[in-house]
Amino acid sequence: MKIKSLSTTIALTLLSATICLPEMAKASPKPSLQVAQSRVSSDIDSFTAYPVQRLESGTELSFVLRGTPYSRATLTIPNAVQNLPMREVQPGVYEVSYTIREGDRISENTVVRANLQQGNRISSTRLQQPLVAGNSDRRFQSLSVDRFSAQSVEQLDPGTRLNFTLMGTPNATATFSIEGVAYDIPMREESNGVYTGGYTIRRQDYFPPEGAKVTASLQSGNQVVRSRLDRDLVAGDDSSIKTAEIPLEIITPEENARVSGTVEVEGRSAPNATVNVKVQATSSVAGLFGFERNILERTVKADEQGNFSFAFNPTVALPGTKYEVNLSSNNGDRTSEQSLVLFQK
Repeated sequence: MKIKSLSTTIALTLLSATICLPEMAKASPKPSLQVAQSRVSSDIDSFTAYPVQRLESGTELSFVLRGTPYSRATLTIPNAVQNLPMREVQPGVYEVSYTIREGDRISENTVVRANLQQGNRISSTRLQQPLVAGNSDRRFQSLSVDRFSAQSVEQLDPGTRLNFTLMGTPNATATFSIEGVAYDIPMREESNGVYTGGYTIRRQDYFPPEGAKVTASLQSGNQVVRSRLDRDLVAGDDSSIKTAEIPLEIITPEENARVSGTVEVEGRSAPNATVNVKVQATSSVAGLFGFERNILERTVKADEQGNFSFAFNPTVALPGTKYEVNLSSNNGDRTSEQSLVLFQK
């Protein structure tokens, strides 16, 4: 009788545990496959290139990627360049140019890829259009912006109308953007190659004291060119006219890279531009002491394709030392600046 009673007790215990299992499962659900997939959805909306006539040394290839803003975008062209940083020209729009060099093996069948990274999430895509423009495509034309200007105002008050004029290639689509205020505002082609547009300041708009960054875009097909406003919005004397920018980018090493030994820097600017280089080192050990010193100041000249390079060798190589590389490129009355931060291994 005792054995039978014990068996009955064990059976009832097992049955009770089985009945509770569904409730335990509800309390601790496992992530569904659908949730996991939503976390790795693509952040890239489009990836395009400006078609060229020939894939030969000296030809400049230009690419545009659209996707999640404030991310890190890179471009890879097999047998030419890998993980070339793309610049975010406006939120979610990344651009980069690459000039084909001697030794690059790029053909119409080359698979060009772009990556977009935000935190631990990385999205990748490949170019779906040909690099070379077809001979039968008569619509292809080279875009250019001759001037982007504005009618100056006395104050940036609510209700003030800002009027802009762009002069460039005719029969294209023109827009302008005021950083932090409004983006991609359409402009109307009033006459052949002359586009106008306006914006009325709202009460909630904020214009920084140093001046708002205003850019215009001109687009035809897959081609897009941009230009910054040539003067301040607020009326002033002729000194308010801004100096036009020229291209300036650092190809290698990447931002925040860890380096050791001799550091070689490669970049690209306008052909035959003068590039002023300044490298400063900053280091500290456990907060007890530190140093800050200039370790390089020199001037280099870009070649006919705009490529330039220089190297520096740290005199004190303490792990964690920060190197600030500041570049200023000049070509006539045009100038541009770029910076790079590196760390000692």
